Amino acid sequence: MGRPQPRPQPARRPLGTVHHLQTHPDVRGHGIGSALMRELRRIARDELQLEQLHLAARGGEGLEDFYTRLGWRETGRWPGALRLAPDDTRDEVLMLLAPL
Repeated sequence: MGRPQPRPQPARRPLGTVHHLQTHPDVRGHGIGSALMRELRRIARDELQLEQLHLAARGGEGLEDFYTRLGWRETGRWPGALRLAPDDTRDEVLMLLAPL
């Protein structure tokens, strides 16, 4: 009897994670964040050959709406995962952009 062969692992789709992108509060609402995210998407798709991007956003600040307008979708939440102050706890919102 021969040795058992390891089962092949399914290939994982090429993905990237956005760790941090922020604009200064004084310039928000001028399209800078949207432009940065569009360029990030282009680089991920065209230069890095990624198929999807993931990020985690702070809940309760309208970021879900911002990302949704750019084609992202919410995939889950970690309720109360972020403590900004002793009396300020927020959800961490998990988001996905696919296809790029």
